[in-house]
Amino acid sequence: MHSSLFCISVFCLTFFIVFTQSTRVADQMYVSFDRARYCVRHLNGTHEIGCQSSMRGNSGRMYMIDNENEFNSYLKDSKTIDSSNSFIIALNIELFNSEYVDKLMNRLDSKLNGLVIYLKSNLSRPKDFSHDDQCPNHRQSYYLNQTETVHWNPKGTGLFFRSFPFPIVLLDEKDDYERLDKFYRQFYNTQSSPTCGLEVKAFQSAAHTSKTCMRRNEISHSLLDAVDGFCDPVGGLNIYSKLPDSLTLVPKQRQPKSVVLILATTDSFQMFLKAQGTTGGAQQPATALITFLALAHVIGQEQKEFNKQDKEIIFVTLDGDALDYSASFRFLFDINNDYFPAGDKNEQRIKIEHIHSIVEFQSLSFSNNLSLYAYPSSPSIINETFIATLLENNPMITRMKANSPLPPASSQIFQRETSSSSFPTYILTSTNENQLLNHYYHSFFDDPSTLSINISSLEYNTTTEFSQWIKSIVEPLAQTLLDSYVGNNITNVTIEQEIINNLVYCVLKNVNCPLIHNVSNQSIGNSFDAFEQTSLPFSINTYPTATTPTFPFVQNILSYFLRDREYDKQNITETKCLEQKNNDTLRLYRYVGGYAPSIMPEQNYSGYCVRSYLRYASSSSPAFSIDNYDLSQTTYPAWTESRWTTFTLRLFIIPTRTHEIVTLVIGILLLSISFIVFSILRWYVKLDLLQPSSS
Repeated sequence: MHSSLFCISVFCLTFFIVFTQSTRVADQMYVSFDRARYCVRHLNGTHEIGCQSSMRGNSGRMYMIDNENEFNSYLKDSKTIDSSNSFIIALNIELFNSEYVDKLMNRLDSKLNGLVIYLKSNLSRPKDFSHDDQCPNHRQSYYLNQTETVHWNPKGTGLFFRSFPFPIVLLDEKDDYERLDKFYRQFYNTQSSPTCGLEVKAFQSAAHTSKTCMRRNEISHSLLDAVDGFCDPVGGLNIYSKLPDSLTLVPKQRQPKSVVLILATTDSFQMFLKAQGTTGGAQQPATALITFLALAHVIGQEQKEFNKQDKEIIFVTLDGDALDYSASFRFLFDINNDYFPAGDKNEQRIKIEHIHSIVEFQSLSFSNNLSLYAYPSSPSIINETFIATLLENNPMITRMKANSPLPPASSQIFQRETSSSSFPTYILTSTNENQLLNHYYHSFFDDPSTLSINISSLEYNTTTEFSQWIKSIVEPLAQTLLDSYVGNNITNVTIEQEIINNLVYCVLKNVNCPLIHNVSNQSIGNSFDAFEQTSLPFSINTYPTATTPTFPFVQNILSYFLRDREYDKQNITETKCLEQKNNDTLRLYRYVGGYAPSIMPEQNYSGYCVRSYLRYASSSSPAFSIDNYDLSQTTYPAWTESRWTTFTLRLFIIPTRTHEIVTLVIGILLLSISFIVFSILRWYVKLDLLQPSSS
């Protein structure tokens, strides 16, 4: 009996050791890179773009290329290329462009199983890095039928809009590069030594075109009753706000040419996404958005004079214009179909004939040279007095020549989809001749450092050269708008520097800042706690599938800056504020703590009832809203983003052929010994059971 217990104990102990050791070995087999950026799949009406791995992942022998000489040597090294069936190339970010990628694809063909792009350190970032087209959004521009294009983004590689049959990953952390390099140098010696391998899992659910993918979604939802789909339409929310007293209610008629639209965008894109990390967009669209919000505050503080006029100034953010101006198409679609403004039917809808003019902020770079594009150039449409006053108030602005081509901007679609003689557009941007000043256009490198901001030392109320520069743009523009639409009743328009400082901090460093808590109610404010020390994300949205703090941030701050200032004086209680909310369907009411720089000192109360005007609507393309619309048509953009489940990048060691044979032989021997030991133990146990018990 004792011998049987001993045998069972030995067996259990052996079982425990084997399985615990196997787990530990499995963990040690791979080196994971958890902070990598990944290229994903997007689709439109005609094709797919982006990258992906197979469902089980792509793997291959790693080969590291650091410079052009190494690149050329590798392409000529047939012995190395023939030594493996698949490669994943680790490529210096300086070499990541169409020329080098095409050479690798042509030379390796199906052996190229993936690319890992690495950045050695932030100090070694390339001078230019943009994978948008050289003429951004040329597929849906105002100049659609013209053969000659302007290269606004001359260093753009266009790689974002290409389709790759393998995954592409980017490592932008210095220690990740150092780990990758260390293992590669350690094992890359001769053909007889073990080498490094890489495994990338970045499978994308969508394929082919948006039409195919959306049809698969419908089949999945209707027949299979599945919750998950394969792709989602690109688009978030178009948000608009104005002074709450500038309402035109039915049956009163809005006057023609009485609406001024102030535009900014809230989306951008990068070729490489990261679960936890910056999305870029500091110059486009963050700088324009900060300027836009600061201008809204100035208009809000001067609302008494504006309320006396027959002009409505509506502030509009568009989300989705980075991809073929999808949001602008949707905004105009809503106008043409009497959906704008959304909400209460007692408010008269705005039509094209009501638009007086458009002022747009687009791709602003921290520079002493700003460009003003006015279109069309006809003197009967353009307000020359407005332009002359703006140029006089702000010497930084240079007016572009008449008939200059329009830069990438939402206003292109407003001009294209309406009669170009209907209303003028004024685009304020940063260009040099016909080139954007942003060298990192639609790239994660478009970060606060491009605005001369040290993000690590930036505090909530830090005055920087950049925030002062914003102030120098906003005040002259606000003064010009007042002079043009109100008259010369107001002079020396100013905005508190603290307000701009706070906006810069919230947008570029920490969206969970005191400002958003001051202007929103407690439940909304608490929702930002999850984004502590996170900059406002600017990316391709698929709202509401992908939640983002961008929309509640803009909604609450924009409507607060344009609120009814008379309500600040009334010291309304939270209960009374709720009653007002239930009785007024045209305006928005919320009880907040209040934002001190925006409140007069004599109105210092414990809380405030904010009365404001706010509307929002979906910004996804009309292609997804029109019944039975054929998504393969090109009338409207039809962009979708693929869904995915997981991203992983792991490094492992590929043993030599000799090592594999030795391992196999040892494994067979151990298996044989195990069978022999097990047979002996079984025989002893059987004998022990046959012996009579001594008790």
